[in-house]
Amino acid sequence: MACESVTNRRHSSKRSIGLVSLLILTSIGGIMATPSAAASVSGDYEITASVSPLPGDYMSAWDPVYMEVEITNSGFFYNTQPRSVEWFVCEGNQLENDCYNNREGYGIGSIDPIIVGESVTYSFSNYFSPNGDEGLYTLVYRFIDSDTNTTNDAGIYNFNLVRKLVDVIFEEQDILGQLEGLASYNDVLILNTDTDYLTSVEGIAKSCGSCGLVANLGWKITDNFGVELANATTSYADLPNWGESSFTRNLPPINFDTEGVYTLYYGIISSTGTPSGDMNSYNDLQSLEITFDDTVDLQIESMHPSYAPSSAVYYYGNNSVSVSVANLGNHTVVEPLVRFTILTLDENIESQQDCLPEEIIPGESYVCNFNLNALGDKRLRVFVSEALNEGLDQKPSDNTLNVISEVVRGEINPLIEQTNFFGTYKTADNIDLNARVNPTAAAPLSYTWWMSGIIPIGSGQNVSIPASTLGLGDHYLTVRATDALGTLESETIPITIFNSTDISIGNWLNGSAVTRTHATAIAEYDYPLVGANYAVGENLEPLLRMSIDVIPTTNAPDAGMDWMEFDINLTNVIPDNIPRESIAVHKLNGYEQVIWEPLDSENFFQVIDNDTLRVNITQNMDLIIVGDLPSPEIDLDNPILTLLPDGKMKLDWNSSGDLSNPYFGGWKIFRVTSPVTVSAYFPNPDDVPSRFVWEGLMKDSLSATLNGTMNSWIDERSLETGICASYAVIPTDRAGNPDYLEAEVSLVDGVPGLTCGDAIDPTASVSGLKSNVVYTNDSDCHAANRNWDMCYELTLSWTWPDNEPSGDLSWNIYRIEQKPEDVDLRFVTPIATGLQNVPGEQGNFTQTGLEYDGIRPYRTYYYILTPIDNIGNELTTIGGSSSSNVHRVYIEDQYWQYNQHRIPEPPEPPEPPYGIEWLGDLEDFMEQENFQLAGIILLVTIVVNFIGLPIILKKRKRMARALSRRKNRQAENLDDDFEDFFN
Repeated sequence: MACESVTNRRHSSKRSIGLVSLLILTSIGGIMATPSAAASVSGDYEITASVSPLPGDYMSAWDPVYMEVEITNSGFFYNTQPRSVEWFVCEGNQLENDCYNNREGYGIGSIDPIIVGESVTYSFSNYFSPNGDEGLYTLVYRFIDSDTNTTNDAGIYNFNLVRKLVDVIFEEQDILGQLEGLASYNDVLILNTDTDYLTSVEGIAKSCGSCGLVANLGWKITDNFGVELANATTSYADLPNWGESSFTRNLPPINFDTEGVYTLYYGIISSTGTPSGDMNSYNDLQSLEITFDDTVDLQIESMHPSYAPSSAVYYYGNNSVSVSVANLGNHTVVEPLVRFTILTLDENIESQQDCLPEEIIPGESYVCNFNLNALGDKRLRVFVSEALNEGLDQKPSDNTLNVISEVVRGEINPLIEQTNFFGTYKTADNIDLNARVNPTAAAPLSYTWWMSGIIPIGSGQNVSIPASTLGLGDHYLTVRATDALGTLESETIPITIFNSTDISIGNWLNGSAVTRTHATAIAEYDYPLVGANYAVGENLEPLLRMSIDVIPTTNAPDAGMDWMEFDINLTNVIPDNIPRESIAVHKLNGYEQVIWEPLDSENFFQVIDNDTLRVNITQNMDLIIVGDLPSPEIDLDNPILTLLPDGKMKLDWNSSGDLSNPYFGGWKIFRVTSPVTVSAYFPNPDDVPSRFVWEGLMKDSLSATLNGTMNSWIDERSLETGICASYAVIPTDRAGNPDYLEAEVSLVDGVPGLTCGDAIDPTASVSGLKSNVVYTNDSDCHAANRNWDMCYELTLSWTWPDNEPSGDLSWNIYRIEQKPEDVDLRFVTPIATGLQNVPGEQGNFTQTGLEYDGIRPYRTYYYILTPIDNIGNELTTIGGSSSSNVHRVYIEDQYWQYNQHRIPEPPEPPEPPYGIEWLGDLEDFMEQENFQLAGIILLVTIVVNFIGLPIILKKRKRMARALSRRKNRQAENLDDDFEDFFN
């Protein structure tokens, strides 16, 4: 039993395994047999329509195709989850799955939740590019996830692509709105039958140059059943053919012969082309409802006094009755007869007047004015014709109006209107006078004008009288108004006329002055004094100073000016960038002064507009105009320093901008000096804008004031060795105030710093300085100047020394004729300049007698070479002739060394007279002036001796006797003196 039980359990186990295996296989088979489908979502969204492209649409094969689809929530459930929708395009007419498998374009998008029963239009961001392919195409829109109704989850549409697209599009437009003079009822325009109405239509043409499009544009009228009643077309072969372009063309005149309400279609009626005309018919026509009605209805709206509509009485005079005729119909009426009749109360006609309005369009009125030339109680009747060219009046009962009223004369009550309300005029003015009367005065009226009641000055309702013809002083002007019935009334006004002096000058001043005598004006303006501080206030600058004086032209001591008013043309005197609202005018105490004071209450100014400044003053005065003056737009580069000899410096800078601005004062140059160890220099104002720092550096450091056209300056002050300088170039305003924030400073290696001068002369010496003098004995030289002394040539030679470490040397050569002992060559002109120093090489210099101030024989010259460093410092002080840079040259006369043959042989001496040698010498001496003079002196001396010697001897004897007697007398006197002394 046990064995059987085991055996049974084994068979049972095998059957269990088999059953499980069968279930697994069945499950796998069931899974494999399940059809493939997307996950289902709740609700029912449907693909309603393709918005773009439209079904059957023809589109360009060269343009991208953008997809727009209309989707509707047609279910009963609002799904809060977005739905994914896809599109795909395939060539030909294909089913959904086939098209998907053969798709040429694909896109996908997401639809936001849609309210139940509503539709949305969704535009996809991606598009289909045909790339020039033509033919029929299938477009499929499909939801990615199906919903409870899968029959509407996809939409299949066809469209066409062509390379030569022809499509004329007319969008909705109101062509009747172009018409004028139409009747309107409840905002519906009404047209008349048998009338041409000209309109135009706007459209968009998509065509090509070879498409040959001929479009028949026009209109057609249909009744309520769609039966075409009338049409008209105009062919156009000139529509745009360069892609997509808008156009406007005239339609044929709209004209229909039967009254009623119809539908008007307008646009492209038909077309032809190569190979076809317009390809999309759905956008060819637009339509609107049109009404034709020819009803004629004129009405006398009202009749009343022309200038007193509410008055119960009528007034006598021309155009004193106004009649309003209205067109209440739908047809324009041309020249209807409107008749006005004046009757007695017994119906007797006194007068009739007709009015023929040119036309009265529907909905408008026309006013006819009639004369009323009878007084008393009258019956007034107005009538408009019932039988008109346009037809019979539909409602003749309102074509007549009767009024019984009294006709009276209206009061005149004249008034005078004048140019100046206060009646004050200048002799240069025209006095414009206008007479006003009551509007009900009996027209026509006549007007006469009088001065002082007796002098006629004009006639008519308006007169213009030059004030100069009336004369200075007070006057009374009168107008006398006479109405159609002969009634006269008057009005009188006083006026005063002053003398008017024109003070207009040039294109900058226009105005006049009121004076009591004949006068003239003297006016001038100029910019503020250069360098002057007017102290006009913070943020304000003086702009102009002006002097205006009115002086008499007669012998009167004063012009007797009451006031003057003038306009200044701001555009012609100040820059446009000055804010006009900042402008003010002050009184200057003198044209050349800077002291000013505000204008008082009687003197004032006003900025009229951007171009005009009006000033009113009561006396001659000088004025100063001030305002907010923007700084001139000046562009300035950093100054470039160039070292000059003797420790001097040169500044060069570039500037541009509004340099000609009259308010640009030029440049101020400041310099601070400092040893290198101290390093006090001008900083960059962008880095150091402190006013305290800049004012401290600028104090007592002004070096030069230059005009704005300068772009360089030489500082003639020498810097001592070890002292350096920093410079700042600052633009100034007209007053000379520098704006340190606009300063540009000298730089060292691109940053502000100190630059040191160089005043040390070089000490280099040449070696082997020697000379060679040659006499050329050249006949050409002699032929050129006829002077053999100019035919000498001197050549100097030497060896150049080494250059200085700081730079290359150059040399000048001087020549003097005195021995150089402690000589300064600073003021001597060199004979050669700028010789370049080439270390170790030989230098040469040649000078000839042919040069100006060239060498000459028998002259001693000292040639001196002076070194110059790269700055220009030159060693011009020579301690003595022993310097190696000094060479002495004596020019010997070498002419006879080359021309001994030119010395003539001495002639044989002549035979002496009578063969006596000394007699010949005497004869030669006698021909010499010196010998003749000596002979004359000798002869005179001999004669003087022969005559004077005896006389002298005789006088000598007399003198000896006189002296002897005097000696004796002196001895006797001496004895007497001694005797007196001792006694």
